[in-house]
Amino acid sequence: MITIKSILSLLLSALIGISGWFGMTGDKATGETEYKTYKNVILMIGDGMGFNTLEATKKLKNVDLVMETMPVLSQSETRSLTNKVTDSAAGGTALACGVRTYNGAIGVYAFNPFANKWQYPISLSEYAIEQGKVAGVITTDETSGATPASFSAHAIARGEEKNISYDQMSSDLTLIWGCASESVTEEKCAENGFDYFTTATEMEALEEGSRSFGQFSWEDIAAVKSDYDTPYLADMTEKAIDLLDDDEDGFFLMVEGAHIDKFSHDNNFDGSTSHTVEFDKAIEVALEFAAQDGETLVVVTADHETGGITYDAENDEYYYTSGSHTGVNVPVFVSAADAGFIDGKAYKNCEISVQLARVMGAKEEDFPRIKL
Repeated sequence: MITIKSILSLLLSALIGISGWFGMTGDKATGETEYKTYKNVILMIGDGMGFNTLEATKKLKNVDLVMETMPVLSQSETRSLTNKVTDSAAGGTALACGVRTYNGAIGVYAFNPFANKWQYPISLSEYAIEQGKVAGVITTDETSGATPASFSAHAIARGEEKNISYDQMSSDLTLIWGCASESVTEEKCAENGFDYFTTATEMEALEEGSRSFGQFSWEDIAAVKSDYDTPYLADMTEKAIDLLDDDEDGFFLMVEGAHIDKFSHDNNFDGSTSHTVEFDKAIEVALEFAAQDGETLVVVTADHETGGITYDAENDEYYYTSGSHTGVNVPVFVSAADAGFIDGKAYKNCEISVQLARVMGAKEEDFPRIKL
């Protein structure tokens, strides 16, 4: 029997087939490049982190960045389907689902006005779970924030906090950790088997085989405080890897450093560069694990650049030119040269997740695709 549901599904399938014309889905990311499959994939997103964010951090904080030691440096073209300058929702969706969509969209197609559950694009988290892996999302933003939501929920608008949080609390993810979101409750988490916790001490006490939903203090994480019972992003990353690595089929983990963007919106160099350093410490944890494990790929990128950071050579200083996002390319660092990413190449943001799915074993028809 032909139904409206089946007709819309067919229409969406057709749109996916032709959407390369519009940049909606990922093109072939590697061409004829050979690549290795990996048991584990860690995708790390520095929200708002552009090339000059890194340069300003090195200068102002007098540090070297671990991420810059990774063997492959590519670039990401960050636009959304509808705008030359993306927001974090469309940018996150491209990195999570392999599709470009409209600004504000969380894991839904641009050509899906109803956002019914049987029409949304599968995310890397969902694909990993389909393959028998476990998956986790950690962030220094609220758990319902645009980037973590793109890997753990589906909504027509990023402001739908209640629906996003409900999706997350009803999900099959093993862990979702970040700053507290209004609609996340201990009772609802428990209904789906999540251990609800709020402190670093409780996080460290989590045991193998558990599923958990962390809700930390926004103020502590934003201020990078060490005298409160709130974990640093590096601590969160280390513990998350420790819990996820117990699965024999492997894991997918998304790690977001969110406050690089938030301080850049305020043109606050001290805050944005401090959080870039904190993000880099989390990258160091992931790279150390990958080096020991031998079966883990780490990819570091950004959803967009924020602040239009520019270098003044005459005065040897960096300065902001905007309080908003910009459309400049952002870095893509890759921990191994055999993962299909080409050094120096500029990729569409949606192509990055397509290649990560392939690294996890996906064939061309597996990702991106409609989740039925």
